[in-house]
Amino acid sequence: MSLVSILRKPLRALLGRLARRQFERATTLKAAGDEGGSVQCLLNAIAIDPDHARAHFELGRILAGRRSYDDAARHLERAMVLDQYIDGGWLELGNVHYWRGDSPKARASFRAALAAAPDSVPALANLGLLLKEAGQFDDALVHLRRAHQLAPDVESPLRNLLLALVDSGRAEEAVTVAESALAANPDRYEARLFLGIARSRLNDPARALACYEAAARLRPDAAEAHRNRGRALQDLGRLEDAIAAYSRSLELQPDYSIARLDLALARLLNGDYERGWEDYEARRAIGDFPARAGAFAEWDGSPLVGRGVLVYSEQGLGDEIMFASCLPALIADARECVIECEPRLAGLFRRSFPGATVYPAARDRAVPADITRRELDFELPGGSLPRIYRHARADFPRHTGYLRPDPQRLDRWRRRLAESGGGLKVGISWTGGVEKTRRPVRSIALERWLPILQVPAVSFVSLQYTPEAGAEVAKLRSAHDVRIEHWQEAIDDYEETAALTSALDLVISVCTALVHLGGALGQRVWVLTPRSPEWRYGMGGDAMAWYPSVKLIRQSEAGEWAPVIATVLADLRALAQTQGLGPRDPAAGAP
Repeated sequence: MSLVSILRKPLRALLGRLARRQFERATTLKAAGDEGGSVQCLLNAIAIDPDHARAHFELGRILAGRRSYDDAARHLERAMVLDQYIDGGWLELGNVHYWRGDSPKARASFRAALAAAPDSVPALANLGLLLKEAGQFDDALVHLRRAHQLAPDVESPLRNLLLALVDSGRAEEAVTVAESALAANPDRYEARLFLGIARSRLNDPARALACYEAAARLRPDAAEAHRNRGRALQDLGRLEDAIAAYSRSLELQPDYSIARLDLALARLLNGDYERGWEDYEARRAIGDFPARAGAFAEWDGSPLVGRGVLVYSEQGLGDEIMFASCLPALIADARECVIECEPRLAGLFRRSFPGATVYPAARDRAVPADITRRELDFELPGGSLPRIYRHARADFPRHTGYLRPDPQRLDRWRRRLAESGGGLKVGISWTGGVEKTRRPVRSIALERWLPILQVPAVSFVSLQYTPEAGAEVAKLRSAHDVRIEHWQEAIDDYEETAALTSALDLVISVCTALVHLGGALGQRVWVLTPRSPEWRYGMGGDAMAWYPSVKLIRQSEAGEWAPVIATVLADLRALAQTQGLGPRDPAAGAP
């Protein structure tokens, strides 16, 4: 036997003892509050014994607390390779991968944690939350329901379950779960808060407000309770009270971006553009408005003489059309203007803004190489343009339309409409938004339109873009012998949508992107507007600042559409009798 072989075993034992001493010293220092000393001892332990699983694990936990997630993941992964049974190890590793943004590894770690401990409430809750964020609501709810079942008195599992139920459109079940929790303990803050959120989703703002106020009494310093109070107050039309509630939320938590955005939208709804646009920048800190890598310096509103600027797209189709009303002024101010837009708008924008370079946004939002090579000075998201160009109501131009449809398509649709006979040609849209953007408040079932649809000397065309629109039109015709044309080719191609919209005599719509398209084309549009509308419609009056050709017909009471429909009916009858008010000619000069 060689000398090396003889010495190897005692040397290994010695190194093991030295590593253990360093680890024990690290534990003592950490308990005494000396985290830096603890880290150094853990590093010493690993240097002596690279296979010291507990040292890797504890070092990974400390690094995670410092938000050094990549280094934390490296040590935690090594720890679990060395000892897969470390208590809480898979859970800790899953959390770190989640914070790193590596969802597949986070899911795998949480599943490993559940394999080791099937009734681990944190693992169930975290995996459920991760699946919810991926849109896998059915799978998420299996885990979240189980976590709540195992720990019914713990707030976090209850909160995550209620949040998933609301976000997946199961507001009724959320009400049941929250009420059950409150029956066991009336002072549960989370249950009160989410009962309110569920009632808001069910379009019951009065009862939602009562829940939020009860939650705020339980936790007066909870910013989210006051923020949600503001939402309910705004839905009830109590705008000044809503602004006060949002302001209180921000006093409690100044970095609460969603509350600052709510305050901005309330101020914009109220016509307070100067302060509203400043706070509207808070949208960029929220997940619904993802950031993009900057190709150029951000424009701060300084003079653009001799300078080039890129405007990039954000938010939804309607918002992008609306903010494009600022583009003519920007193009006039800048030496060169480049516009990134939603691909469906590329043709419209190129035709409408010939003084700019227009390109469709890529799926990864990367700026094309030929654009980055240009001598541009600045960039800015489209939603930030009004902060520079729309300080007051007087700054909104009295335009006759700033988008131009394809002339050939327009002529073709005019001929097709003429072939259907005389009388007014009216486009309609009856469903607006999605569940998250208050679809129930912004929609009117097609059957409720019957009085309007039966006006003589009027032909109706569906401009409704939802997948079920064709079936709804067919069902109405079968039940009531009311004919509405629904040309799917005009819905599937936005250039066709724009041309058809321009070819009509009138558009009647709920609050949806069609309002923006029609208004931007200079088309006459009547909007059936809820009592508490989205910010862009303003809180009162029948005019819309963004579009002179749009008329708002507002609810006087939340949820009461009958008076609105009666007003539209009377106005449409009068218009049909005159027959002398044709559509604006889209070929007319620019504003």
